[in-house]
Amino acid sequence: MQQHDPILLLSKQFSGELTEVEAVELKNWLHQSSDNERTAAELRQIWTACDTYAPGFAPDLEADFQKVQARIRATDAPRARVVSLGRRLMQAAALLAFVATAAWAYRAFQASPNQITATAQDQPKRTVDLPDGSRVWLRQGSALDFPEKFVGSERRVKLRGEAYFEVTHRSGQPFRVELANGDLVEVVGTQFDICQNNQENSVLVRSGKVHFQTTTHQPATLLILEPGEKAIHDLARDTTRATKVLTFNELAWQTGGLEFVKTPLATVVADLEEFYQVKILLRNAALQQCLHTAPLTSQPLGKVLQTLSLTYQMQVLHTTTGQYELVGGTCQ
Repeated sequence: MQQHDPILLLSKQFSGELTEVEAVELKNWLHQSSDNERTAAELRQIWTACDTYAPGFAPDLEADFQKVQARIRATDAPRARVVSLGRRLMQAAALLAFVATAAWAYRAFQASPNQITATAQDQPKRTVDLPDGSRVWLRQGSALDFPEKFVGSERRVKLRGEAYFEVTHRSGQPFRVELANGDLVEVVGTQFDICQNNQENSVLVRSGKVHFQTTTHQPATLLILEPGEKAIHDLARDTTRATKVLTFNELAWQTGGLEFVKTPLATVVADLEEFYQVKILLRNAALQQCLHTAPLTSQPLGKVLQTLSLTYQMQVLHTTTGQYELVGGTCQ
């Protein structure tokens, strides 16, 4: 198997061009020593400071890097010098810094699209239409940075907080969402939700296919998510897992209500508690796995509980403020 230069792999990782095979190779190199991990962290700082991946500039890093290596080999060959890994890494770091500086200079003399920041502060949600026809629902307290026009080989936006995306398909120009910690979500055309907080980042896919790439102290992890799947990146433990969801009701802030399709009654009760911010006790354990179906609704909680009581012949007790009990009943 061909071994790639680790610095080249790092640059491709930073620019979001690393393949799955290359990601494994980079991971193995990083785990070889703490010096390798430290070098990767330093190069990431250089890359971030220069913001080399802005739209409108797409250098062929691999081709340029191979040219520089060829010149080094041609210069060193007559003297048959042995260049240590540390020396070579310093040379590569210098090259990376040069490329970053060149990118900055290039952008300084090019007309780049103006950046727009949309926020949702004093409202539960805000709808934002992007220049490619995609639509974004920002949840309260969230913000989205995007250009007034998408140019180049990608459509990249930056998200802080939570948002629901309906992305318009555009062949050859993938849509990428960069999160606050560097995690990256990539799609072509789909519907999905991204949620960030101090504990975790999560991606929930409603339709289409989503690539979720985590960028942390460890090498990147790439998950491919299908409809009905959710990935959670635990920031404290630096772990990522994918699960199937039974409902999409955590998106109720965007849809405006709850919807159930053959959902276990225990999950129905949990979703009602979350949406209406109450406590509901299902006393009859035999009903927990009863499958419940109901269309999207935003009715008052009293009407929803009344419907459940008629469907399953239960008694609804309002024991105290914010707390209810469902007693008796049979599974239909």
